[in-house]
Amino acid sequence: MSPDLTAAISAAAIRHNVRLLRERTGPAVKLCAVVKADCYGHGLPPLMGLLEELADSLAVATADEAIQLRRLGYEGPILMLLPPCGCGDRQQLRDMLVELIAANVTLTVCRRAEIEAIARGAGHAGGMGEVHVKIDTGMHRGGVEAGAAVELIALARERAGVRLAGLYTHFAAADEADKTFTRRQLQCFVEVVEAAGGRSGLTLHAANSAAAIDLPETHLDMIRPGIAVYGCQPSAELASHLPLRPALRLTAPLMLTKTVPAGGRCGYGLTHTFPQAARIGLVPVGYGDGYPRCLSNRSTMRIAGRDVPVRGRVSMDQVIVELTDVPEAGVGDEVEVICDDPAAPHSAENLARLAGTIPYEITCALGRRARRVLVD
Repeated sequence: MSPDLTAAISAAAIRHNVRLLRERTGPAVKLCAVVKADCYGHGLPPLMGLLEELADSLAVATADEAIQLRRLGYEGPILMLLPPCGCGDRQQLRDMLVELIAANVTLTVCRRAEIEAIARGAGHAGGMGEVHVKIDTGMHRGGVEAGAAVELIALARERAGVRLAGLYTHFAAADEADKTFTRRQLQCFVEVVEAAGGRSGLTLHAANSAAAIDLPETHLDMIRPGIAVYGCQPSAELASHLPLRPALRLTAPLMLTKTVPAGGRCGYGLTHTFPQAARIGLVPVGYGDGYPRCLSNRSTMRIAGRDVPVRGRVSMDQVIVELTDVPEAGVGDEVEVICDDPAAPHSAENLARLAGTIPYEITCALGRRARRVLVD
């Protein structure tokens, strides 16, 4: 971690985003904030207290993330989204399940073997293994196939040591303008729930960020927003639906300035040539910090209120910017690497467009050298 590279995370922006999501759903619907992948790169330790206050529960991907939450002092409900099996040999799996059950982590199950393993783990832990059954309604990634779900749900209801607490599914295309497939997935989910004996005593959930914003019929008992909590739009198609505020602003100090003669070339491979004498600066950020190399010669940063172009290839921990139009810029001045204004050319969303990816990847890639700081 470098104290020079700072990711300022706005508590006000996150409060704003959660408030908008809750207004969308109404008071009867719970909000489970997804905090996997270090809160999508925003930093779990500084954000946990705020999210504990704002959300009804938190969702993680892995066992390590669930245990980290408990060690940080979070006492609320935790849903682990990845099924537990496949984590090492039988002894390792048993030890992991004992720890998760003792920590009151709700586990996702998709197969009979997982229910049986959780039942055994509950016996060793001296407790009950709480589970949600994930149903594959057409995404064909995780989850039990809809045709086999009723039998699995029945087993989860009946197996000693296991308590069935919820059913859920995940949408493949809720962030697209055409909602046909998403509505088909929802209908499949509803049919499975009815065939399995109904929703009594269970928490039903399906809505990710996109569905929470754009498909009220998917809200059910709980929504699971991830990227929207942190202020990035789930997709360009939904950008005008809810005025989310990006929470992350990444800055670094200008570490060096120098003059390059006309015809000079810069960076690995000498991929940029300066037609005239130019003033350049070095910014201590690079692909080692998650700033994509594919932004070489394409992106901009901001210094003294003006956008400056990235020149040459992005290195592991340095980027060259041209300062010719900002003659007053000096060593130590703040450089804005990622802007919290979604309209800025160097916002996470616009950098993602340049990189041919999604803002999720831009924020999740932010490396450990960036110091995460919660600000008002």
